Amino acid sequence: MAENTSPAITMTCEVCSEYYTDPLMLPCLHSFCKKCLIKAKEKQGSADTSLKCPTCDTSVNLPDGKIKGLTQNLWFAHKSKEASIKKKILSKEAISCDECDDSSDAAVVYCCDCGQFLCDLCKKVHKRNKKKANHKLIGLETKESVKLPTIKHEEGYCDRHTDQKLIYYCHDCEKLVCPNCLPIKHKDHNIEDYIDVGETARKALKESVASCDGVIPPVTEAIANGEKMLEQIATRKEEVRQEIKETFEKLKAALDKRCNDLLMETEEIARAKRNSVEKQLDGFCKLVKQVSHGRYLASSVSERTDPGEVLSVKKLITNQLEECIEEYKKLPLEIEDKKVVLACLNTAAISDEIRKFGSIFEADPASYSIDSGLAIPLATVKKERKFKVSLPAGIDKAASYLKGSFIKSDGSKEEGRVVIVNDKNTAIVSCTPQSIGGYELSVTIRGHHIKGSPYQLSVKASRDYTTLTNQRSFYVGSGTACVAVHTNGEVYASSYDDGFVQVFSED
Repeated sequence: MAENTSPAITMTCEVCSEYYTDPLMLPCLHSFCKKCLIKAKEKQGSADTSLKCPTCDTSVNLPDGKIKGLTQNLWFAHKSKEASIKKKILSKEAISCDECDDSSDAAVVYCCDCGQFLCDLCKKVHKRNKKKANHKLIGLETKESVKLPTIKHEEGYCDRHTDQKLIYYCHDCEKLVCPNCLPIKHKDHNIEDYIDVGETARKALKESVASCDGVIPPVTEAIANGEKMLEQIATRKEEVRQEIKETFEKLKAALDKRCNDLLMETEEIARAKRNSVEKQLDGFCKLVKQVSHGRYLASSVSERTDPGEVLSVKKLITNQLEECIEEYKKLPLEIEDKKVVLACLNTAAISDEIRKFGSIFEADPASYSIDSGLAIPLATVKKERKFKVSLPAGIDKAASYLKGSFIKSDGSKEEGRVVIVNDKNTAIVSCTPQSIGGYELSVTIRGHHIKGSPYQLSVKASRDYTTLTNQRSFYVGSGTACVAVHTNGEVYASSYDDGFVQVFSED
């Protein structure tokens, strides 16, 4: 049976949040009070012959463009009345008598047959009436322990002939009708008593339920798969976002490093130029000091009156001044800086490259495929086993998106390696099993298996065929039944008559 995924049915209208009053059911199977639908139609406009469902927004064509042409929901009408009565019985508030003209007296019982609340006086009159004496009455004084009644069903009434009950069913119009409507709108139609048709209708509804049993499980599974896919999309999005952020962080780091390199280079050039200028300035300053000092001494000695004092230092002073003059003549007074420092930063070119850098695309995992060829699905313990993976054309670094895993049947995990070979359209997945038994090699892209993955592999023990005790000659020729070539280069040959298999190494 199909799982029940329907919401709990409540007897309150979704528009007014009260118990249904003259409920009508729309073709989308949502029900509302007649008065609520009339108000909704008035808001929508009288010219429109359709109505939008207040719950699911489905557009409904109104019969004759009027609300009253919609299907009466007698089921909800009865259930709503039942719920309303039960609520009154359980409430602690006083309930007015339904029989008295003056309803000031509070009801003390409820008549399940008449569907009325009765005061104490009306209760006594009720019991004295021969036709009503056996009616079931429920007292309201002990509300905590009262057993809630099953409300007697009442027939619906015709919208057109309000005093006439709907006691017939028109098969042509597929609706309940009253006696007065039969000769007017249902003449020559297939008419039956509604009680006679009820059992057939119940059977048809049960058949409809049974016919839907196979619908919900696969759709529910599809919904679960869709929700799982949404989770995968969110996960893959975060993976791609993280990959983009990490890549651009690396680019930022590379730009920062290049920036620092250029700043250091600028500093080195500026330091060399500064040292050169400072050296020239030091020479100028030294010459100025020597000349100033020599002049001062020469001027001071020239003022002395004692010839001996003058002659004692005259030679040294004049020699020093002459050397300063000679040095001055040789010294270039213009500070030279022939080369100009420039920064070559072509931001337009790199900005253009940045705009072109990277792309987001969708790759079909089926465009990747494990190329197992005709190889036997076998491997040897502690010996590398390689598989070719065909890569889709037009995807830059297609192999970089692959992830490989090598899982043993006992749950242990040995990771496979993804290696890019020279051919751009091929990658190599290699794995090295550590023990004998069954293995499963999976190659995925963003969590999705590529074509041919997972690949089943049987691992055997390494064997030295040169040390076999039961050696015999073996003729590889017309008597050989089958020959197979392993991807590791070994040749397997079986004899025609005794089932013996010989393995030849690749050399």
